[in-house]
Amino acid sequence: MVDKAKKLKVLTLCSWYPNDFNPTLGNFVQKHADTIALQNSAVALAIFPSTIDTCIRLVHTTRNGLDEFIVYYPKQERGFTLLRKVHNFFSHRKAFKLGYNNVLGIMGKPDIVHLNIVYPLGIWALWLKWRFKIPYVITENSSGFHVGTEHAYPKSILRLCRVVLRQASVLMPVSKNLKTSLYKLSGNNSFKIICNVVDEKVFKAPACETRSKSRFIHISTGVDSIKNLSGMIRVINALCLTYANIHLDIISDGDIEYAKELHKELGNAKCIDFHSTKTTGEIAHMIASNDALLMFSNYENFPCVIAESMMSGKPVISSNVNGIPEHVNKENGILVNPRNEEELSNAIVLFMNGEIKFDAKQIRKYAMEHFSYREVGEKFTNIYQSIV
Repeated sequence: MVDKAKKLKVLTLCSWYPNDFNPTLGNFVQKHADTIALQNSAVALAIFPSTIDTCIRLVHTTRNGLDEFIVYYPKQERGFTLLRKVHNFFSHRKAFKLGYNNVLGIMGKPDIVHLNIVYPLGIWALWLKWRFKIPYVITENSSGFHVGTEHAYPKSILRLCRVVLRQASVLMPVSKNLKTSLYKLSGNNSFKIICNVVDEKVFKAPACETRSKSRFIHISTGVDSIKNLSGMIRVINALCLTYANIHLDIISDGDIEYAKELHKELGNAKCIDFHSTKTTGEIAHMIASNDALLMFSNYENFPCVIAESMMSGKPVISSNVNGIPEHVNKENGILVNPRNEEELSNAIVLFMNGEIKFDAKQIRKYAMEHFSYREVGEKFTNIYQSIV
């Protein structure tokens, strides 16, 4: 059990984090930081390039007991490639040092660094270890480590990540599938699988289940080569010809004009509604108002929205890829083969007709045991204490 007597000083160094230019980037990383702060003295630090700032700008906020430092540095986009890259690196380094000095002013020297997402801030976790003997652990979510996919990291980035991964005290990918990729790359065999976290006080199961089984929700960035919105939209539009009451809400902060155009071409305007960026509370309300989550990804780690859906007592209908089947099973969802639109259609029909049923209380119970702030927070803290 966690020793409550001494709170550790934890610097959460975040490559992805909500910021002025992308308010939803890494919102699951921010939730991990919130979780860490419940049982430790934590400070979050994130650094981003800016095309509108002419000098380094630091923003300090305090939220739910967590101090957050977001540092923006001016990004040079013109000039010779090599000179531009050198200039941007030194601006990035200056921004990190400004942010870190402010962290020292808040908490003093950290006991441990928790790096969220290896690239690009992993170099600073490595530097802090070499320069000040501060150990670091890594939480990783990125699908960029799935070599051979369209969105895989280039070799130059993977070489840098390999060094950072090797020097970590513990690697904490969100899925066993991602663990395999990280081990192949780094050779580091110190792993703990720790999932994305969900605020159980925000995502709640409804007091009573709806009789309807025809309302679905999908939440993602909408990148079609990953999420396959096109396939999902074709399936829903085809089912709408037989099931007039079927409906899908798509929430995305990405550029999904292609999806809207496809839906318009297919002609069943009433069966899908598109929504832009929503707050966490709004997303929780919309999940609770629907009957199931739809995911049809071509590849994936373990998206936070699946954990959020389960915490809300809602089943998941998803493609059977990467980290998803580690948590989605016959007790809480239906798995289909990726890109197989006929299988997805059949699964939706079985759910709508009541041929496959789920227990909302059992789904939430599973989520509480795996994704709650308390469970994940204790796992992190126990790992920190074993290292420090």
